[in-house]
Amino acid sequence: MDLPDFLKRGEPARLIPVLADTNREQRIASILLSLLPQIPSLAEEMLSTVGLRVGKRTKIEAFTEVVLKQADSAKNRPDGLLIVSTGKTRWSALVEAKIGTSRLESDQVTRYVEMARANGIDAVITISNEFVTRADHSPVAVSKTLLRKVGLFHWSWTWIATQCEILAYKGSVEDAEQAFLLDEIRRFFDHPGTGVQRFTHMGKNWKDLNQSITNNATLKKSAPEVEEGVACWIEEERDLCLQLSRHVGEPVDTIVERKLQGDPAGRLKSGIEGLVNDRCLVSTFRIPDSAADIVVRADMALRTVSASMKLKAPQDRKSTKARVNWLLKMLKDDDPRILVWAHWPGRGAATDATLAELREEPDALQSDNKNAAPHTFEVRLVERVGKRFAGSRTFIEDVERIVPEFYDLVGQHLRAWQAPPPKPIKTRSHGDEFDDKADVAEVLGQMDQGEVTGP
Repeated sequence: MDLPDFLKRGEPARLIPVLADTNREQRIASILLSLLPQIPSLAEEMLSTVGLRVGKRTKIEAFTEVVLKQADSAKNRPDGLLIVSTGKTRWSALVEAKIGTSRLESDQVTRYVEMARANGIDAVITISNEFVTRADHSPVAVSKTLLRKVGLFHWSWTWIATQCEILAYKGSVEDAEQAFLLDEIRRFFDHPGTGVQRFTHMGKNWKDLNQSITNNATLKKSAPEVEEGVACWIEEERDLCLQLSRHVGEPVDTIVERKLQGDPAGRLKSGIEGLVNDRCLVSTFRIPDSAADIVVRADMALRTVSASMKLKAPQDRKSTKARVNWLLKMLKDDDPRILVWAHWPGRGAATDATLAELREEPDALQSDNKNAAPHTFEVRLVERVGKRFAGSRTFIEDVERIVPEFYDLVGQHLRAWQAPPPKPIKTRSHGDEFDDKADVAEVLGQMDQGEVTGP
């Protein structure tokens, strides 16, 4: 393997690297990078997030123990280097990995971006247990001026493990040797000794935040416990998104307002405003081909965790009873935590009932206007978790239990109503139709003479 011009020294990434026990980051980086040339499906999924397409002509080279020719200090040694070539086009990226509780530092990432620019390298990829919404969002702040010519991307270890799980679930890797390697890396990532960590607790100030709300105290947007609580919720949102992806075997997305998608600071500010005003933490998830988005709400005042989906009521059924029966046919389990809310035309207040109540009396949702029918149904699973809500870890455990349960009980069964196709309408009366061969012959003759044209 020939070294690129900008590389002074580097070793091919090894699946079984010979490194000291203290070099955990280099070891896991070497293992991951060595697999990308060997499992094209995995490389395709991962590199698509940095804007690259991996085809049959694509060549991937991976190095560790990287020393660049243009480097200010011997200490500036990234954990890896990726080179992706297709024909005459070549793209390269420095890779910096952290594992366990180690977090990326802005100064170090900035130095690597500067090194990449000095050596004509296209991008820097960071990998750690820190979560981001998209690969082009970084957990650390780097000057936008530096990023004009160098891309900065981030993968979390949990995200990488999730891609491996989805590939295995779909059977996307047919080659026996590649499938064996994929199973091995999945097993590797699942072991707690690897250092791959999920988000597991809400921060040291979570109990204080809960106590303030219990005491009905005024929340200040600048309070550290408020900012920490929202920041932790956003981290949990990203982790839960990956867990749902593994749960359904398909990539699940978090839904964020378009104006906030590329603005982490704005997203945090918006979440703080929502918490201060409503005493709630809210996230929205989109599962492929599901009937509606799933809205997850942690109500800190009521100490409840809920998940819900909204469906348009069937317009071809006129009565409330008929529309409710349409919904009930899709919901098989009468879990007492599941409520159905009906939304009405005009300013009528929403009404609700449990599934068990609706089974006995579908009109239990009827509003005061007996002639009205609901235009929208909202199905919610609401669980009051009590003291566990204030526990930094138990809160996360309950959220990560309740949301998949909602999908199993409700989400996977719901189907959006679709209007039936229109029925044919007889536009001609019987007397207008061609009723004998003479009429048909006359029209055909006119077409032959150019007097009547066909379609």
